[in-house]
Amino acid sequence: MTLPVAAQEEWPELTGPHLGQVPPGMTPEVFAPGLISLGDKQELNAVYSPDGRIFMFTRATDGVYKMFFSFQRSDDTWQEPRMAGPSKTYPNHRDADMAFSPDGAWVYFISDRPLSGYSLDRYNIWRSQVTRHGLVAPEPLEPHINGLGHELYPMLVADGSLYFSAEGANTLGGLDSYRAQYTNGEFEAPVNLGQGINSAANEGDIYVNPDESYIIHVSNGRADGLGSSDLYISFRSTDGSWGQGIHMGDTINSAEADYCPMVSPDGKYLYYTQGEDVMWVDARIIDTYR
Repeated sequence: MTLPVAAQEEWPELTGPHLGQVPPGMTPEVFAPGLISLGDKQELNAVYSPDGRIFMFTRATDGVYKMFFSFQRSDDTWQEPRMAGPSKTYPNHRDADMAFSPDGAWVYFISDRPLSGYSLDRYNIWRSQVTRHGLVAPEPLEPHINGLGHELYPMLVADGSLYFSAEGANTLGGLDSYRAQYTNGEFEAPVNLGQGINSAANEGDIYVNPDESYIIHVSNGRADGLGSSDLYISFRSTDGSWGQGIHMGDTINSAEADYCPMVSPDGKYLYYTQGEDVMWVDARIIDTYR
């Protein structure tokens, strides 16, 4: 593994897709060492807008998760990352797990910011409009999505439906993953994804390909795990059911926590977090598990 180095004193001129970084092969590498993945901080999440021109990630700042973003200017250069507006509103509260809506108009994220009727130690799913001035006017999702437990890692697919993880009444273990169909501008009641994805262990951090043909998700505590959490992949069968999760092996997983999977909108790279660094690898690795 390439070890990240300390942050550079000045942000360099970066052009091209994926912050102008040299693409990885079939072996995972640290993404943008010294720029995004800093050796002395924890970074997680790696999320692009549908057009690939906004990059978002989470960084632990003074021990609190905050959302950061960089955007590609009209001259093709990338702006130095800065904290997103909603993360400045409540300095002592945590924001993470971003996902763009299919049209790029909204960013969904989780936060433990104050919400009437909810405990402050619980994450709920929020969303914020994307404007030329940044992210504005965060609003929580409906109570049938935000229950009284944690709701984590929202992910939206091509038809606008929402996948996420939660401690629901019908969970098979601790955290399970759910899908809420998007119909007429609203999310329907969440449906548990069942035993192909969920188990008696904790499941979460669920990336779903936009056409819902495969899922990459995290499980913590399975017998075949290598560390505190590992990545698994499930493919959708012709009858619509999800196949049993396949452990992604020691090429992807490690003795550290492996989590926060996300495939870039161009379909070329799988991003994920390992320990405290953002990793990336050629997405063709996904086909090796079929």
